[in-house]
Amino acid sequence: MAAETVFLLPGQGGYVPGMFAGETATEVAEVLHIADAVAGEFGRGGVSGLLTDPDAPDAATLAKDDSFALQLALYAAALASARRAAHRRSPDVLVGHSMGEIAALTYAGAFDIADGARLVCHRALALLAHCPQPGGMLALTLPAGRAEHLVRAVAAPGLAVAVTNAPRHTVVSGPEEALATVARVASALEVGAVWLPAPFPFHGPLLGVAAEAFAAAVSDVRQRPLRALVYSPVAGSHVTDATDLKALLARQLTAPVPFLAAVRELHAAGAQHFVECGAAGLAGLVRRSVPDVSTESTTDTSAAPATGAGPVPAPVDAATLGGGGRDVLGELRELYAGTLGYPVEAVTGDADLEADLGIDSLKRAEMLGKVSTRFGLDASVDGGRFLAQSTLAELAELVTAAAGRPTGPGAASPTAAPPTRTADPASAAAPTLVPEAVPASGESAGEETGARAVLGELRELYAGTLGYPVEAVTGDADLEADLGIDSLKRAEMLGKVSAHFGLDASVDGGRFLAQSTLAELAELIAAARATGR
Repeated sequence: MAAETVFLLPGQGGYVPGMFAGETATEVAEVLHIADAVAGEFGRGGVSGLLTDPDAPDAATLAKDDSFALQLALYAAALASARRAAHRRSPDVLVGHSMGEIAALTYAGAFDIADGARLVCHRALALLAHCPQPGGMLALTLPAGRAEHLVRAVAAPGLAVAVTNAPRHTVVSGPEEALATVARVASALEVGAVWLPAPFPFHGPLLGVAAEAFAAAVSDVRQRPLRALVYSPVAGSHVTDATDLKALLARQLTAPVPFLAAVRELHAAGAQHFVECGAAGLAGLVRRSVPDVSTESTTDTSAAPATGAGPVPAPVDAATLGGGGRDVLGELRELYAGTLGYPVEAVTGDADLEADLGIDSLKRAEMLGKVSTRFGLDASVDGGRFLAQSTLAELAELVTAAAGRPTGPGAASPTAAPPTRTADPASAAAPTLVPEAVPASGESAGEETGARAVLGELRELYAGTLGYPVEAVTGDADLEADLGIDSLKRAEMLGKVSAHFGLDASVDGGRFLAQSTLAELAELIAAARATGR
């Protein structure tokens, strides 16, 4: 039988201050209690407070001030989240991302909870004692091959491609000075580069001595029989009781992590549902890597449908937005970070979406679908203006204004002042630029021919992108009910449609997203092209 449900246990990025605040599950309490006890064995303070107090230090602070506590908190967070998630759905296979492999193997029974914590503590001490120079990790919006070329061009000792997360999400590790050079080169190439809150240059050659010290320190830790299936990205295969798991974990410190390859192999073997046990954005990486899967995160109780969309929170009451009841910018930062696989602290309000975070026009269109759903925005909201904003702070202003007023044909303009910076002055035009409807009858022969030609191109575009035969993508097929294209995929496809037909950014994207069939969409496109918009 195929392993359909995959539990993903994160490493770096999986810690959120107070993520278990108010949690009463015994499975969580047991992990936190044991982690604190093991920390005491090493003469360190416990980490349960980091995971139960929302005011605890964030990951970036811990990475700088107490990497030991951060590593142990990451382990406890992933393991406790997986044990809690198992109440709703049992995993067929477990995958640990980076240090998350220790938590995955512990969940599977290869180590008991205390020994798993001891492995983490020995690892943390080995890193503190044997990392020769300041180093870290940098995420690039590049395929692994291009990231490798960039690393070779910089040609700094210790610099390496460390993690391949998604088709255009690769992490490099190395000395801080070399990473700073990579960041400058990436900026010159207009490639997004984001520093990660990683205290060491993981998965690179600089940790060779630390890996040897770690292996020696854990030689007496007992490896137990596995009770569940585990796939190791570093090994590139499932592990068995014959696998020397402690040697694998030591090798992992210097070996690259091909997470993308792992996800694709499991998907090809039948994996359909991916559960992220934490909050590191792994679910978003999966959605960017394979089609037709459902994902969910234990930090959100709702599951994403099997069309590749993320969890869909309940829409926000618009009345709470304008009155200061909701932190719109904060919610946007979490939404973008979770989808893009970045730590929340890296997604600041003033970061340029394209230059700093690597979010191109297509990804902006995709994210607009998530934003609209999250904040309950009406379909008539002017998507062009939303897509034109350069930062999340600007987008937050538009969301607040739009969610706090009536929308639809004839709605009043927002009372809030528009953002002062836009990517294109034309994008500031008023909404509803496309006619309310294109008559089904009475149109000229030229208009009919134009819509039919557009429909033919749309069918080929959608079929090629979605992997369907063209004959299956008919003009009257319902995009959602018949073709499984949800709101998120519609937003993603809008970017492709806009580029294919050369539509101006001021075209009302909300009305395009609202159409149920390709025939309706073709009429809108034909009308927009006829008016030069």
